[in-house]
Amino acid sequence: MTEAGTCAVLIRQIHTELEKNANNSLRQDDLTMSQINVLIELAQAEGNQMELKRLEQLLHVAQSTAAGIVRRLEQKGFVEGYGNPEDKRIKMIRITPEGLACCEKSKANAQDAEKQLTSALTDTERTILVSLLQKVRDSFS
Repeated sequence: MTEAGTCAVLIRQIHTELEKNANNSLRQDDLTMSQINVLIELAQAEGNQMELKRLEQLLHVAQSTAAGIVRRLEQKGFVEGYGNPEDKRIKMIRITPEGLACCEKSKANAQDAEKQLTSALTDTERTILVSLLQKVRDSFS
């Protein structure tokens, strides 16, 4: 097998294409993948909120990076920050209804991208591909 056909190269090429398409789609709404990832994490969190520190951990980014992403999302009205009622030193982040709507739009775009990505596959092949990708991902655990 040539280097161009290795799993790592193929996965990188697929990732690059997906990321490019996602960023082009998000650009229309003046958003980035990092910002969408924050909205998704908040939308899935209990009460649609979490501590900024927890968000940093989930995204594997520095405190300053997470704070910058949150600040830009606050300016767009997608999230709001507030002090924890029990400890004002702890910054909490909550997704707004506008942020939830943006998150839903992003999920729909992601589903469309996945349909396009797997359009050359049969339903059975698609199921096998997902199963194999999960096995590969799980091998890193």
